[in-house]
This record gives sequence, structure tokens and C-alpha cells, in this order.
Amino acid sequence: MRAIVALAISPILHFARWLVGRLSPARRAPSHASASSSKGDAFPAIFHVTHWKAGSQWIYKILIGCAPERIVAPEIDAVQLLRQPVRQGRIYPTVYVTREEFGRASLPARWRRFVVIRDLRDTLISYYFSLKVSHAVIDPAITEERAVLNSMGHEEGLEYVMERWLPLCSRIQESWLAAGEPLIRYEQLLEDDLGILERVLLDECELPVARDRFREVVRANRFERLTGGRQRGQEDVTSHERKGASGDWRNHFTDRIVHEFKARYGRLLIATGYEKDLGW
Repeated sequence: MRAIVALAISPILHFARWLVGRLSPARRAPSHASASSSKGDAFPAIFHVTHWKAGSQWIYKILIGCAPERIVAPEIDAVQLLRQPVRQGRIYPTVYVTREEFGRASLPARWRRFVVIRDLRDTLISYYFSLKVSHAVIDPAITEERAVLNSMGHEEGLEYVMERWLPLCSRIQESWLAAGEPLIRYEQLLEDDLGILERVLLDECELPVARDRFREVVRANRFERLTGGRQRGQEDVTSHERKGASGDWRNHFTDRIVHEFKARYGRLLIATGYEKDLGW
């Protein structure tokens, strides 16, 4: 569980390293040797590719519940994928990488991946409350960011997160969209978690778990179960499972935030199918 908490805060460190990378010469691909599968392991490696605040810890808990012995714990900067041998038959949850970054990995003979995205407007709101209120303080950087956000008004704080943190998520979305990758929306999972995940994980990714057990795990990790009975849409800003609903951005976007968001990410919302035009 420590790994789950640590991954949620990794954007702070990731962002700093990303800025350094933008100012440095192009980094060479890692030189690790081609990965080999565990002898006799017939199952493919499974990669859960996503971005921050898109239900990554929810899916992580489901995967742990299904096959804990196969989980490869996530690491900052996707070290477990990009700089270590990738093992066939293992499960790699919450892989926060672009398509280009994924292409640098040395993959085993058999592997599967699925990509989950979320409406960037709700991503922004979730990010904002997470950084400002609910995240466990496991690094001094979170204390600094929290102090910054608490010194700002609501509108100014949303602008700060939009400019500083949201580009990490948009880059991941843009890269997989450009590659023509099938994208699973977080919002679809909220409405049909069992149907979508059973098809993707059991039928397509060959997750080694019995269907009855899989369904039991999915149900056990629904919002209402994780929050002790709180219904989706009932907000608790101090909880990682803050609200569990889509469209919450409408409760927080001012006219100024709408204008700025459209300028930065409006076209991406259209490309990912969240809007038909800029008239929202």
C-alpha cells in the first residue's frame, strides 16, 4: 500500500525531472538488455497505461486483488518499465508514460496493454483538491505545493495547477491519441466497470484470475465500498476517493477558467471525444 500512496505524489518529482529534460540534450534510450520471460510462464505481461487522477489507484487495487504475486510495483519516472527488465507474466499498473516513452522499453515476447484517460477538466479539479487537501505528506514537495495553493484563491489555484501540473497529463493523452491507440475513458468505467474491465483484462489481456473472483474484486473496490457507504457524488475533500463522479468541473470552473482551459486544452477535449466543439 505504500507504493500506491507514493505513486500518487510522483508528479511533483516527475515534473521537476521533466523540466530538466526539456533543458538538457536529448536523453538516450536506456541500455538495459532485452527482457526475457520467466521460463514456462505462458501469460503475457500486462501494462496499465494512464495519467494521474484518472482512476489509476482504483485500477491498481483491482489488479492487486486479482493477482498480487504478479504485480510489479510502480516507481517514479516509470523506472520499472524503462530501466529494468520487463518480465513476461507480470502486471505493471499505473504506468504514467507517453507512447514514445513506452516505445523505449524492452518488451517480452508476449504482452498486452490498455490505456485509460479522463476528461482533463475533471482531472484538473481532482489534482487541485489532492494537492491542496487530501494527499498524504510523504515528501517535502507536497508541503510546499500545499502552502502555495492555500495562499491562493480558488480561481488562482486552479490556474496554477492548470499551468504547472496538467501538461503532464495532456502529453500522455496526446501521444496515445496520435498513435491511434484505443482509449478507455474513466467515465465509462464509472458506469460499467465490470463489463469493460472483464472484457479488457480477462478476454484481451488474459489476466490469470477466475471470472467469479475477478467480479468479486471489482465489486469490492467500487466507490461505495471503499468509502464505507458514501455514494458517488457525495464529496469528502479530505479523502483520496473525494467524489467519484464525472462532470464535477462544472461546480468549480469560473468564466475565466473556462476561457483559459479552452485556449490550452479545448482542441484536445474535442480530439478525445469529450466535446464536439468549443461551445461548452
